[in-house]
Amino acid sequence: MNQTRQLFLHLLSFCFAVTSLSKGYSSEIDELETNLENLLRNGSILGAQALVGEGDQFLYEKSFGVRSAKDPEPINADTQFCIGSCSKPFASATLFVLAQNNQLSLNTPINRWLPEFAKPRIVGSETPTRSPNLLELLAHRGGIYSQKRGMNRRQARWIRDFRLTLEEAVNGIAGEELIYKPGTEYAYSGAGYCVLGRVAEVALGQSFETLFQRLAQPLQLERTTYFPDPEDPNIATGSIKGNPNPATPHLSAPFHLPLIGGSLYSTARDTSRFARMILERGRFGDRTLLEPEIYKNYLSLPFAGRAYGMGWTIRKENNRPVEISHTGSLASSRASLRINLDTGRYAIVFYTLTDPSVSVKTRQSVNRAIGAALKE
Repeated sequence: MNQTRQLFLHLLSFCFAVTSLSKGYSSEIDELETNLENLLRNGSILGAQALVGEGDQFLYEKSFGVRSAKDPEPINADTQFCIGSCSKPFASATLFVLAQNNQLSLNTPINRWLPEFAKPRIVGSETPTRSPNLLELLAHRGGIYSQKRGMNRRQARWIRDFRLTLEEAVNGIAGEELIYKPGTEYAYSGAGYCVLGRVAEVALGQSFETLFQRLAQPLQLERTTYFPDPEDPNIATGSIKGNPNPATPHLSAPFHLPLIGGSLYSTARDTSRFARMILERGRFGDRTLLEPEIYKNYLSLPFAGRAYGMGWTIRKENNRPVEISHTGSLASSRASLRINLDTGRYAIVFYTLTDPSVSVKTRQSVNRAIGAALKE
């Protein structure tokens, strides 16, 4: 860490690049800016984008730091960040668009499209169980193994080897035993999201990236993709031990795997359009992307006992959702997206770490500042 700080501190001190700033923004938002500047100065982060909006207005937008340990160019509003698990709300919205168009059924067992999941076995049992459905996979109740419950090296490969195709990764996942019967328990699963992405590919005969663009294009998400242009240098990359973290997806050669719930690249501006669509109850401008009933299901908690719904963590009051959120973590990239449905205010922060060892304290610091910006 000391080596990284010495190498970059002189660069970072003048790389607070303002892209847009609302006059007279609140002291709560000022706290977010101060927090990110301090994290930059103390060597915790390399670069960041922060955006706070309310309705269709930006209250605050600013870029910080540099692209990577090997690229001292300043971050700007067009810099793409890998947003980790903040990909899940985008992926789930894509599935709901397909279901709305009667191209997928969320309640149908996935072995309809992926026969390799026809008779899965549960760990410790010789008796086959049923296949999960898309609804269960979206809500992390598909029984697929969880990276947060002890994942072996082989299982990790299916969701971390970006040289694989999605088909190859899901074939590997299909060979793993389930950790419980589908629909019975919650276990956060990136592998489960890869499976639902592959179901969509097989059902419609198109790549998930192409299917995702059915959502992205109406929202004008010009810098949001699973596969950033390899010739585009304007991509933020976090570090490990003073060098760009090679586990960052776009550094893989070849790069084939769209980690459906974890490797989307985006910008804070693009993500703000997605947040506005949520706040406008499925509409964006004169387009309706999610019909009222579909939108309601998208923000629902289909299983009791957990605050995680269809790609979102959902906070409810008086039996209605008041805030939805997600965080993201992959390699040395981090992201946070929070939307207050009552106030119409949202906050987006994407940032890269100087080293994964500072992740926990940095995340806690950023999340406190985001809470302040949302007046919590």
